[in-house]
Amino acid sequence: MSTNIQWCDETWNVIVGCSRVSGSPGCARCYAAKAAKSPRLQQFPQYQTVSNWDGTVEFVKSQLIKPLCWKKPKIIFVCSMADLFHANVPDEWIHQVMAIAALSPQHTFQILTKRPERMKEYFSQQSLWIKWYEAAKENLWDAVSEKFGGLINLQQYFIDQPFPLPNVWLGASTENQLMAAKRIPILLQIPCSVRFLSCEPLLEEIDLRQGGAIQKLISDDYEWELVNECRSAFSAWKCLLMSTYSDS
Repeated sequence: MSTNIQWCDETWNVIVGCSRVSGSPGCARCYAAKAAKSPRLQQFPQYQTVSNWDGTVEFVKSQLIKPLCWKKPKIIFVCSMADLFHANVPDEWIHQVMAIAALSPQHTFQILTKRPERMKEYFSQQSLWIKWYEAAKENLWDAVSEKFGGLINLQQYFIDQPFPLPNVWLGASTENQLMAAKRIPILLQIPCSVRFLSCEPLLEEIDLRQGGAIQKLISDDYEWELVNECRSAFSAWKCLLMSTYSDS
């Protein structure tokens, strides 16, 4: 779905639904929980199912192959209305998402989580390419059979894929110092081509070095200072849109 989010071209909500992380103040201000109840989204059955934001998750099969249909390269925010690594999302769903990413090297897939522990557990599995191939064979063959001609060619395609996938970014939400200190060290342990932080809503000034990461943030206008520091840091890191929060 086209989006107004500044740091991506499309959102891809093949999974919807989530629940708030205990002790995470960013979750108390969750835009997705509010949006899921909106009249605009309540017209879709998947959002009716998850509107209580109580951990109910829904796999939206009709959305699965959308990235395969986008020929022009796009930056895709994966599951903007969910957390791909929520405990209630089965590995089998994640395998399908990753199979699509592997089959769409023209796109960049941004996967953001408040649950990096689960993300680390998932990407620490051995021979993930086999699981992604099986997911593609079982769920995507009709969409890709013309391209590959036979399952042996599809299997070889997945065998040849590098790990980590170069077009997949993995990120963590770090809305304050406590969450930065908790989540960044875990993110650093996960194999990926690009790591990123989403400091949104940015609730306080953050010293990222305390989180085991990159640069220090000291500025009254700290959202832009953080962007500038991230841009000057090493290339394996990206910082996305930051926003401050006000109760007023």
